[in-house]
Amino acid sequence: MSSFISLPVQPSILAATGRGVQPRAPLHQEICWRRMPLEHADDAASHREQPLVLARWATHCEGEGSAVGPQGYYVIALALRPTLLRLSSHGRVLHDGPIDRGMVQVTAPATQAEFRAHAPSDFLHIYLSAAYVAQGPDSALANRMQEAHNVCFPFMRDSAIRQLMHVLVEALDSPDPASRSCVDAVARAIAARALGIALQPPPAAVRAEPGKTPALESWRLQRTIAFIDNHLDQPISLQQLAHAVGLSPTYFAARFRAAVGASPRLFVMRRRIERAKVLLASTRMSMIDVALNVGFRTQSHFTTVFGRQEGATPHQWRMRCANTADAATDDRAHPARETLADRAGIRTLDTGASAAL
Repeated sequence: MSSFISLPVQPSILAATGRGVQPRAPLHQEICWRRMPLEHADDAASHREQPLVLARWATHCEGEGSAVGPQGYYVIALALRPTLLRLSSHGRVLHDGPIDRGMVQVTAPATQAEFRAHAPSDFLHIYLSAAYVAQGPDSALANRMQEAHNVCFPFMRDSAIRQLMHVLVEALDSPDPASRSCVDAVARAIAARALGIALQPPPAAVRAEPGKTPALESWRLQRTIAFIDNHLDQPISLQQLAHAVGLSPTYFAARFRAAVGASPRLFVMRRRIERAKVLLASTRMSMIDVALNVGFRTQSHFTTVFGRQEGATPHQWRMRCANTADAATDDRAHPARETLADRAGIRTLDTGASAAL
């Protein structure tokens, strides 16, 4: 099933004059997490006149907070840089671990959510009016929206959203009015794609081919990944993973490989390296502390595994990150060359899909 949804055609939020489309005002910085800019918050008229509002939320250190999302607006959170974050809603942990740049998360209107950031973070929040989405031609989507009240969805990866993000950040920071004029269209495309994925109905059960091991169910896979991310600083055994989802170790291992294309051991090792890369890029922790934090017993073992996977030692990788940050600092001395991507740290190393029991 396609995860795209159709949105009604609306006039652009950008103001037009006789000289053409005028550049958007600077992107609003949220004073409080998931608090819409004051000129839009809790304004019934804005639900009609402003179907889409953009705001940025950035932290430069660890922090935590909670919020009830705005009434009548979905919140689409787009990660502009890698980070470590715990997200929960109504006591249920939705994510606790690394977040790659380009990952996206959807929260229904007026829904309670809490966060705990373990590293600097930078998010673009797209506030999309539920009334605006309901005007679309997809009646099935409208019905699913009615069932999605008070729901906070987990973070997800999508290659299309990731590519659109690069277009959006460049358009936001472009001095060219023609480029800036596409901001709303790209943001709507990201929001539509994210909502389509989050609100799509669960896939029907697929029978495995005779003699072929069935893939792990979605809920079991999500529970397994959550268990891994919550215990990366500890030894993780195949027996623990299998027990967490109620399967025997041998059967679990076969079904896990069928679902992700890698053994549980390799997948856990990759997740350890993912988190290590975030710590190396965003903290000054010593190499041994990073190694212990992601579950390696010795620094030498950590260095060997990291080098095999990334083609560089942890120290070399950290130096590359520092050089990238220095280059961004130099760019900030020349405002004409500065982009939102620079300020958001979007040019730091991609934590991608690489990940390791």
